[in-house]
Amino acid sequence: MQPISLTRGGQIRQQVSDKAVGSVPAATIAGYQDLSNFERGLIVGAREMGHSISETAKKFGYSHTTILRVYHEYWVSGKTSNLRHRRDQKKTLKERDRR
Repeated sequence: MQPISLTRGGQIRQQVSDKAVGSVPAATIAGYQDLSNFERGLIVGAREMGHSISETAKKFGYSHTTILRVYHEYWVSGKTSNLRHRRDQKKTLKERDRR
């Protein structure tokens, strides 16, 4: 596994042997759960246009794993939004809504 380190300037650096291969701002690398619906849509759109996972990851600054998860979720369910966090909430109906 390739070592990844955080530099003083808030950069994440990935190294293979003694050479740094890539360096991106740490804030740029968002996790799968941190993406907005808009960002998920951008990823799916890029993949649907035929861009590779590597191209999409470089263009938007997300990890390959994040790109794979978002596209897999879209491929399986047809949705780009992550609604799992709301599944346990019960819908509250007010008197007005019941009419």
